[in-house]
Amino acid sequence: MGYKALVILELPNASEEQKNIFHTVLLKELWFKIQNLNTAWEIAFNQNWSRGSAIEAIESDLKKAQEISGVEQIQYALQLDIQLVVKSCQTQP
Repeated sequence: MGYKALVILELPNASEEQKNIFHTVLLKELWFKIQNLNTAWEIAFNQNWSRGSAIEAIESDLKKAQEISGVEQIQYALQLDIQLVVKSCQTQP
């Protein structure tokens, strides 16, 4: 079982067009947007990836998306584990 990553991503001061281009690049790199959460992404790696190489791949994808989209600044938080990403569960008051 390979690593699973949860990335919370902010693109401050980016235009909607830049965000759309940035997100398209991530989708082509097999990132998956978590439904109903505007800034959360999931990435899965097979068991042949080390933790360090998975982090390097994520950072490389972000750099590629930044260069292609022209986004000036990226802010992100990254959690990497072998467990599946727990997706949002809606609760009612």
